[in-house]
Amino acid sequence: MGEPFRIPETLIEKVSSGDRSSFRIFYEMTYPVIYRFIHYFLQNKNDCEEVVSEIYYTLWKQRAKLPMITDIKAWLFILSRNETYRYLKQKEKYSNISIDDLPVELSVDATGIEGKIIENEMIEIYNNAVNELPERCKLIFLMAREQHLKYREIAKILSITEGTVEQQMHIAIKKIVAVVKAYYPFIV
Repeated sequence: MGEPFRIPETLIEKVSSGDRSSFRIFYEMTYPVIYRFIHYFLQNKNDCEEVVSEIYYTLWKQRAKLPMITDIKAWLFILSRNETYRYLKQKEKYSNISIDDLPVELSVDATGIEGKIIENEMIEIYNNAVNELPERCKLIFLMAREQHLKYREIAKILSITEGTVEQQMHIAIKKIVAVVKAYYPFIV
């Protein structure tokens, strides 16, 4: 498919000196590729736009460093990846994982309010177990469970093998089940 974009050195110099119209040109050249890359991680349009906005804000703040960067495209992708990971981590703190996404079937013998309390406790324990996973393992698990990405897609996005994705998913599920079962040994 060729190179996604080619950025002239003169444009980078103008952006680094604070030229807003050059920054706008730079933005228009790179936005479609960066947005598409972010969309691999985040399927939600609003999430993608928020992350892309933060990327260009960071780029503008660090514009004086641009001429020192030897591979601006690689730097943009790394900045994009890092900002996406930061966003996912921050969003994870404020979101609850649906009970439907649990890797095990939870069955409780209580009904009514007691059953709801136990269910909420299980969800909290599950969320804590997910948050305690090693960072890479957690990212892969959430990409598979929350974003519903196939192992092949995750492997491509993270530049790893499908076998590594499968292994990390196995580790994640094993650790999560162990934590949940420590609290609820009767879980099926």
